[in-house]
Amino acid sequence: MFCSISGCTLSGASGALVRVETTLSNGLPNFYVVGLPDSIVRESKERIRSALQDSGFSFPSGRITVNLAPAHLKKIGSALDFPIAASILCAEGLLPQGEDSLLSRAMLLGELSLNGELRPVPGALAMAAHAKDLGCRRLLLPAENAKEAALLDGPEIIGIRTLGEAVDYLRGFRALSPTPHHFPLLSAADPKPLQALMGQPLTLRALTVSAAGMHPILLWGPPGTGKTMAAQALRALLPPPSPREYLETGSVYSSLGLSLPKERPYRAPHHTVSAAGLAGGGQPIKPGEITLAHHGILFLDELPEFSRPVLETLRQPLEEHRIRIRRSHESVTLPADFLLIASMNPCPCGYYPDRSRCQCSESQIRHYLGRLRGPLLDRIDLGVLLGAPDYEDLKPLSANDAENLRESVRKAREIQAKRYQELPYHYNAQILSTDLPRFCPLSFEGEDLLKTAYRHYRLSVRGMHRILKIARTLADLSESSSIGIPHLQEAIQLRCPDFLGMTSC
Repeated sequence: MFCSISGCTLSGASGALVRVETTLSNGLPNFYVVGLPDSIVRESKERIRSALQDSGFSFPSGRITVNLAPAHLKKIGSALDFPIAASILCAEGLLPQGEDSLLSRAMLLGELSLNGELRPVPGALAMAAHAKDLGCRRLLLPAENAKEAALLDGPEIIGIRTLGEAVDYLRGFRALSPTPHHFPLLSAADPKPLQALMGQPLTLRALTVSAAGMHPILLWGPPGTGKTMAAQALRALLPPPSPREYLETGSVYSSLGLSLPKERPYRAPHHTVSAAGLAGGGQPIKPGEITLAHHGILFLDELPEFSRPVLETLRQPLEEHRIRIRRSHESVTLPADFLLIASMNPCPCGYYPDRSRCQCSESQIRHYLGRLRGPLLDRIDLGVLLGAPDYEDLKPLSANDAENLRESVRKAREIQAKRYQELPYHYNAQILSTDLPRFCPLSFEGEDLLKTAYRHYRLSVRGMHRILKIARTLADLSESSSIGIPHLQEAIQLRCPDFLGMTSC
């Protein structure tokens, strides 16, 4: 007899449908699983055999063939244990499979223990999202995964504890209530780091612009001037994630078996991280730090200390907000809509151009700064030089002022959300070049100013476009519908600092 049941596997950070097709036939006792299973799926045969027998069911004595379709997709993980076991019982005629049955338009996933218990699997939220996209009526999964899957308002989420309980439910002998849909209270980060940023008004302004429009930012200056603290302050400026952002980020963390963050992610990998650790990779391909920072912050401290292959991996996701990874065995696209904040010293010792403290030679400084290539720097919108503030300026930001800054960022983001609600992007930093004339029109005076900056700073076309995007954010922060000359002037100032001759703007 033949049976087909819907299961799911992970592909990168997303779910992928797997049709579990099982047929029983006469012949020597054997159990075949075909369809590009990995070693974990191949080992499921022994778990399934023991789980069925320990749950009171006889294991078929003939030939069992299980096909995992589509055949070209690599099947990974233990989430297919449950659907394979159910498909064997269905093929034996022990479970109904008609259009009116509970298996109709249902998806099953879960790992089986030897005694028939269902164990939780990573990626429950990602696979539940895929089940919703496919229009499944119900999702049967381990009870420990049910609360996570119920974050989605979609199919019925049925938490199962044992294989025997699942069989009784599917036969109609036992009623199981769906796990109710719920959503956690999302929060912004602690504002204290924002209040602790003292004596750096230009840095604070640049961080506000960065948070409001999702503009990548580079901070550079001597040690001890507050670069790392500024990264924490940027995190405090960001509003809580929206439900959409939370679910997208949660799917990434769920695929790795990590706890779902209720705040925006903040990732700060060490400069010894590998290219695969930053961008993702491995076999099977798993998300890296870039994807773990999705809808949050990626902080790269001491940017020139990162290896060149690692820095080059940033170029595509900064431009496209996703990263494509192709290996000989598979190809996946991972989400990478993150806010980059990077910091660096002006020289290896950090004190150039103060020659009373800096002992670096000119060649050492050139070699150090030469680690950063122009194409990468051209994709960073904002640049700020931090210096040692005067003692009189070392006053913490008041709680009221900090809250006003957070509120201004929130309002600017609301303006952008309304403006781009019919478009595939959400923030000013993501405006397509073809849409710039529509969203960033300039007056005749503004055109003349931009032309002068373009020629004086020898801007690239990308650099000119990014000035327009920054000016659009500055206008949103001032709740202005049009870009004025002051907005454009400040955008040029924030975009074109003196990077010690590192690159043009």
